[in-house]
Amino acid sequence: MAALLEVSDYSLTDGGRFAVNLPALRLLPGQTAALYGPSGCGKTSMLVSIFGLLERNGWSSSGSVRFRGRTLAELPGSDLLELRRNEVAFLMQDAHTALDPLVAVGDQVRVATGAAPQQVHEMLGRLGVEDAATLCQRQPHRISVGQAQRVLLAIAFLREPSVVIADEPSASLDGGSYAELITRLRELVGAGSALLMATHDHRLLRDLQAEVYALDGNAFVRGQPDQQPWPERPKADIGTVPVLEAQEVTVAFGQRTVLDGVNFQLRRGEITALLGESGAGKTTLLRVLAGHRKPDRGTVKRPERRSAIQLVCQDALASLTPHRRLDSLLAEASAPFFDAAAGANSVQMPVHLLQCTVAEMSGGERRRAALLRAIAVQPDVLLLDEPTASLDRSAAAAVVDNLLTMQRSRALAMVVATHDESLAAAISHRQLTIQEGQLCET
Repeated sequence: MAALLEVSDYSLTDGGRFAVNLPALRLLPGQTAALYGPSGCGKTSMLVSIFGLLERNGWSSSGSVRFRGRTLAELPGSDLLELRRNEVAFLMQDAHTALDPLVAVGDQVRVATGAAPQQVHEMLGRLGVEDAATLCQRQPHRISVGQAQRVLLAIAFLREPSVVIADEPSASLDGGSYAELITRLRELVGAGSALLMATHDHRLLRDLQAEVYALDGNAFVRGQPDQQPWPERPKADIGTVPVLEAQEVTVAFGQRTVLDGVNFQLRRGEITALLGESGAGKTTLLRVLAGHRKPDRGTVKRPERRSAIQLVCQDALASLTPHRRLDSLLAEASAPFFDAAAGANSVQMPVHLLQCTVAEMSGGERRRAALLRAIAVQPDVLLLDEPTASLDRSAAAAVVDNLLTMQRSRALAMVVATHDESLAAAISHRQLTIQEGQLCET
């Protein structure tokens, strides 16, 4: 069978300082392949560079990329644009930034695909979106990260592309939505589309039977990576006095009640895991607890020190000023005598990234930058929205281990919103699930 995509001796270089290589990759119709490696190693850059979409000053590429037998480097710009428009669909990791913030979601899907409104609603429904008609009327900032990712998936499915390029497609999905994603990706691949993705999710590699190209040195070569277990929370006593308390909190978006009379307590040194489907209200509850959103009804009691509660958002790029250097962002917020270099080490971030802007970082590096800025103020409570979603398993385990060290040494309290039930079981004192606006202990 003729290959859709053939890559040979392909290398990316950043001004001679950084290089990552893809010696060989051959992708057939109906086949799935994955680039696997730690955050910041160049997976995303490699994916977008193959199709001429890497827009970073100082970066250069070499090697051969052929699509349906045509060498992409030799195509006129108009032909390459036409190829990307008609043959390739991109599912980017930062789903919100891939959408126009000023245009309703449904309008964006219709413009990108030419589909009728009813087709758009049906596809979003197949992807697990409840009340798709209402979601289509909202602008991107009014939908969750998981919902934004489903919108990009809907665009890909409706376009029926030859190749789907997916950057961490399962990162924002709960268990039920993950199963739906697998079903739909299998349908897409079964219909003849090829799938090329970057992922840290071992389940995704297994469930899609992906040909894995794991990072070895500075090259992606065929082979299966090992999976590191989560560190477990050490047994220790926790406080008896609440450091954070919510009473009868109710939040509605239009006619939909997301939180309905929720009561919640968090004690000093306690780790609570918050579970629930994408869009169930996990992020909304964290924002209310942090004081970033006022509840429609109910009250929240917080520590008197304003910086005592820190929210680490799932969308790290949107929560940090993208064109400011990280050391500048830390300087304006950090507690006296905070050691930025030591803090960077604690979240598994290379110290040289302190001199980089957030826009220059990978998704995983941005996630660690947001966490570093939060711990720089020496908080009493950390509210973490999917803290490991953008990290490879090794880096994620190291970050979790350092969070547990801080929890133990400073009696730091945490609420961790996650889709990963194994992570929740390993680190939390208790697990709560949001179901139909209610908070239930599991």
